[in-house]
Amino acid sequence: MQIFVVSGHPCCRLGLATILEGVVENVQVVEARSIDHLAELLPESAQADLVVFDTSANVNREMETVARLQEMKGIGAVMVIHEQDQPEIARRYLDMGVNGVVPKRTEIPVLISAARLVLSGGRYVPDLVLNADTVGFAETPEEFAIAGLERLTRRQMDVLKELGQGASNQEIGTRLGIALATVKLHVNAILNTLGVRNRTEAAIIAYRAGLTTVARQ
Repeated sequence: MQIFVVSGHPCCRLGLATILEGVVENVQVVEARSIDHLAELLPESAQADLVVFDTSANVNREMETVARLQEMKGIGAVMVIHEQDQPEIARRYLDMGVNGVVPKRTEIPVLISAARLVLSGGRYVPDLVLNADTVGFAETPEEFAIAGLERLTRRQMDVLKELGQGASNQEIGTRLGIALATVKLHVNAILNTLGVRNRTEAAIIAYRAGLTTVARQ
């Protein structure tokens, strides 16, 4: 298993690499000073199971970099180390499809748990998103979304609870004993019924409705 740590700051890069060396057994952590350097280090035949990207204060530029990173071949999952404690920026990264957003103030054990969750196919949603106002996030009021829970079937509620734990579609299918295609149908139905845009918003609704005690592991 390979983890690539991308950061333009040598001390941060070394620190993250050192922390992640013990995240799982037999892991190889490789440092890259930029996305271009990552491309040089990652041959076409290789696979980066996880790329941990240390962002800077220039959000728009880093958004473009993340988009480019997601288009690269051989990238399994992307986790962003987020410098600014602004929920709306973290949400923008999540809406782009990154597998996890970790604020730089995060304690080391939480960072390790987040990396393990992402490597297992889950998605890490930080507390700053879970505890923030939903104004400007969900297209419909939170109260409406929570009320929509009554319209979900029992199986859809089971799927929603798994979404609240950050589970991937594959993990949901395995845990509930249903086909991957069926999971996707349930997830789409949940999003439409609750009136939310993506699984991150659905996970937040599950968390705030008390269906799960944590929205990430």
